Amino acid sequence: MVSVEKGRILIYRLFDVAQEIDLSMIDRFQREGSKRLKFSKNHYMKALEFANPPISFELAPFSRVFFNGEASISVIARAYDFGVISISFDLAIPVHTSFEDIEVAAAALDADSSVEETAKQYLVQLVESLGPAVKGPEIKEGFVEDYMVFYIERLSGGATAKEFLESYDPARLLLYESRPLSPFMSRETLLHSFSYYPDDLVIVHTDNALIIEPSGSFDLPDILEFANAQIFELRFYDAVMDRELAWIYAELSRRRVSVLSLKKYERLARKMSQTVLDVTEVTGRVNNSLKVTEDVYYARIYRTFMMLLRSRDWEVSINGKLQVVMNTYKMLHDEISIKRGYAVEVGIFILILIEMGLAFYR
Repeated sequence: MVSVEKGRILIYRLFDVAQEIDLSMIDRFQREGSKRLKFSKNHYMKALEFANPPISFELAPFSRVFFNGEASISVIARAYDFGVISISFDLAIPVHTSFEDIEVAAAALDADSSVEETAKQYLVQLVESLGPAVKGPEIKEGFVEDYMVFYIERLSGGATAKEFLESYDPARLLLYESRPLSPFMSRETLLHSFSYYPDDLVIVHTDNALIIEPSGSFDLPDILEFANAQIFELRFYDAVMDRELAWIYAELSRRRVSVLSLKKYERLARKMSQTVLDVTEVTGRVNNSLKVTEDVYYARIYRTFMMLLRSRDWEVSINGKLQVVMNTYKMLHDEISIKRGYAVEVGIFILILIEMGLAFYR
């Protein structure tokens, strides 16, 4: 049975913490332990370009019992300009650990609520330390994204990815299952698998990924984290649009537009217009944060993962709700214009009556 000679488990928690994070300001501070994310010089990385690379921070490690022993866990935080911060825990897998043992550890980590609590403690301290670089700081309670990556550099006996798949079904690990799975479930779980050389393997899933990468390059985990941050922010703004629409409907249902309430509805119309501008700006920044220039290996993995996370569905949902807001704004604006026209006509009519009354009196 193939086991792990060298590997780690990467546990991610992503949070929306602000309207924007000024990464250039952090660069100017030259905060200790911070650095811009850079991909390797591999030829298949040239197809991916950052618009504004996120900044990573090495935070204080901590110890915890894992795999029946005391383990030191490294902590890396990463700040994205569109207001997301990810906290990742890097847990080394002991030498000769079987995949059955990794299954048990992964299931325990997935169900462990203290992981999120610990991540939030690191997050609060980091946001405070970044100060004015975090624009409109507000950690959104109850809105967290989790992800896990099983990163293997070396298998026992120098086994290749093909030999690994012949001896073990990784679908069990990705689904946090210990029992054998049906051929259908296994096939569906491993549907999005990639390999460049005979000894590497990438399997992406909605909640986690398995990466076998003998080179030790961290490009792929970084790409998956970036994609998760993009989708997480799109999901957040989809929820923002839901709240905005509910508020707009509630405001409009309270009373009809009348001459006496024009000012109030003008303020509502301006707020709707500002909402459209704000959401369009942020979603545009998110969508353009990582550009794909060619359809090469890593770009294909990135696009597949974005498809798996339903990026297109989230974009369509947000755009549809923005369209509803814009249509409502136009309707409200037209109604205000009509009421204002009526008011002007009534005013002119009253002035005419006054003028006639004065003339008759004289």
